[in-house]
Amino acid sequence: MSIINIPMTINSDEKGYFDRECPNSKCLFTFKINTEDWKEKVSDKEVHCPLCGHVDTSDKWWTQAQLDGIRKNATEWATSYVQGELDKCFKRLEHSTHRNKFMKVTYQPNRMTTFTNNPIGTSSEWEQDIICSCCKTRYSVIGTAYFCPCCGSDMIIEVFFVSLENIDRMIDSIPDMERLFKDAHGKDHAVSMCKSMLENTLGDIVAAFQKFAEQIYKSLDSSKNVRVNDFQIVEKGSQLFNEAKQKPYSTWLSEEELSYMNIMFQKRHLIEHNGGIVDDIYVKKSGDYSYRIGQRLVIKNSEAKRLISIIYKLSKGLKELTP
Repeated sequence: MSIINIPMTINSDEKGYFDRECPNSKCLFTFKINTEDWKEKVSDKEVHCPLCGHVDTSDKWWTQAQLDGIRKNATEWATSYVQGELDKCFKRLEHSTHRNKFMKVTYQPNRMTTFTNNPIGTSSEWEQDIICSCCKTRYSVIGTAYFCPCCGSDMIIEVFFVSLENIDRMIDSIPDMERLFKDAHGKDHAVSMCKSMLENTLGDIVAAFQKFAEQIYKSLDSSKNVRVNDFQIVEKGSQLFNEAKQKPYSTWLSEEELSYMNIMFQKRHLIEHNGGIVDDIYVKKSGDYSYRIGQRLVIKNSEAKRLISIIYKLSKGLKELTP
């Protein structure tokens, strides 16, 4: 059986990147990768999703838009090919009966479908470009990514500060989103949705810091196992870095900043595990006596933004400890 090659071209964006999509149906994360690196560096046997870490062969990473373009091009090529073969067949038959006294075949071909190798498009370039510190593969994402698509290396440290900046910009955009939600869903729903979004940023900040601090700590002392939530506890995380490098969090943060960080971490825990309702455990661990037991926490935009600035300051110092 012969193999037919159908010519197809996929355009890259202005920076030389083109779109890929995770084949994991639970993820479907879309990212961009430098076209040259995809051809020269990425293995045909193993591509990694930057978000979920799913691994699959290189032929599985088409986006839905690319698949639509491939199907359209393939259909046009097949139609053109079949019409061409029919034309040849009937023209030969017409020619063979040209002098036949008893039967004559005439053939008038229909308008031909002309196949044109129309390039498959790619979305416009994105702002967040990443270069893998291990294999130097260049790729681009929207939002957060944790793995290099080429070698699968953990990229948490490289993308952490960008993640903080994205969260900070999202907080700044909440007033605009509230106005949009108000027009679409009414004032009550708009306020409720934006309050939930703001509270969720605390979880995003703490989770991002926890992963970042864990990776930094592992690079300093890979022999010691840490629990998943050790770096979600300010005092515990500070103690671990003090034991590893004699560098507690107070190396970079004031006593007041450490107290504020602890309160906000405890607020995040209370929102996620107790619906934001103040209990005696929260008061004891946070030292926050501005609430009575049974009250509901109220988070302000300025509080979340200040936490980001403190985490950013601390993380810059921690990153300097890496070998």
